[in-house]
Amino acid sequence: MRTLQLFKGTIVCAGLLATVRCGGGSSAPDAGLGWSAEAGDSTGSDGGGADATALDAALVYAPSNVVNDGYLTTGPWAGYGFTATDPGAAQIVPDCGSGSCNPPFVGKYFCMHGTVTGRMDWTGFAMLGWNVNQDTAGGAQLTWAVPETGGLIVTVENPSDTPLRVQLQGTNPHSSADRWCAPLVSGQLIPWGSLLTNCWTGGKPQNPLTPGTPIQQAAIIVPGLQTELPFNFCLIDVQVQSGDVDAGGGSDDGADDAFDDASDDG
Repeated sequence: MRTLQLFKGTIVCAGLLATVRCGGGSSAPDAGLGWSAEAGDSTGSDGGGADATALDAALVYAPSNVVNDGYLTTGPWAGYGFTATDPGAAQIVPDCGSGSCNPPFVGKYFCMHGTVTGRMDWTGFAMLGWNVNQDTAGGAQLTWAVPETGGLIVTVENPSDTPLRVQLQGTNPHSSADRWCAPLVSGQLIPWGSLLTNCWTGGKPQNPLTPGTPIQQAAIIVPGLQTELPFNFCLIDVQVQSGDVDAGGGSDDGADDAFDDASDDG
């Protein structure tokens, strides 16, 4: 059974946003966002990694509609972004595990690439996340209450079609009872009730996200396999919907079918 445990650096990164801002600076991004290290290596531009031009050719850089300098704003959500994993569970660029992101998110680009470690117990993972109720000064991470109806639409640029999940987290993401996930089908509505605890096939218990639940963070998860899994994607758009809506180009049943199909690997 897979577990998605957040390591201390996740909380440190988010907890220090008041002074550090895991989002990044104000300079415009260059062709490679300052990334000249190999995929998964966060040593930075002086790290002696691969040639930046060659690396850029292999990576996707797609601007986001909702992020600027690492700060996401969409509907009722606003907050700084970060990346996270467990020690040894993945190599991620940018690396935000030390309380600041290296390199920082700049401009409209909110992307993550690297490799999830293959583990026989399926516990490798990588996370691109953001706070949902935080001011631009990087203040306290407040919560947002899930509405009674509606759902979430997340759009990504994911050229390798790496399986992804959307995950919402409460104030105690170390607890499996305080995080809910669902397979990410880019541009397709995920009704709030389709987000479940332990959302993969065989995961138990699978309790649905309920109205009024306080959410502190949202994230895109790359769940690991038993072999190494490269990933390379950018967040393009997030829409937070409340009210009576269908699956946005499909029905609620279609969203449920996509959930079942994408959960088959556990």
